[in-house]
Amino acid sequence: MRFLSLDETAAYLEAATIEQSIDKGHCFVHIGLNAMGGKFVMMNDAQGDTVVTEPSA
Repeated sequence: MRFLSLDETAAYLEAATIEQSIDKGHCFVHIGLNAMGGKFVMMNDAQGDTVVTEPSA
């Protein structure tokens, strides 16, 4: 699990393929493939904080 800045989040999502986005009211959850084709789950909360998790290789 990694915490990302707004710039890091933008760069990550620009290179990613989002398969599903879920609006939970207080946060958005994005599920998809990262730039290397690996699965990821990202959460953006209402305060602009972002965390992303990817499986270990």
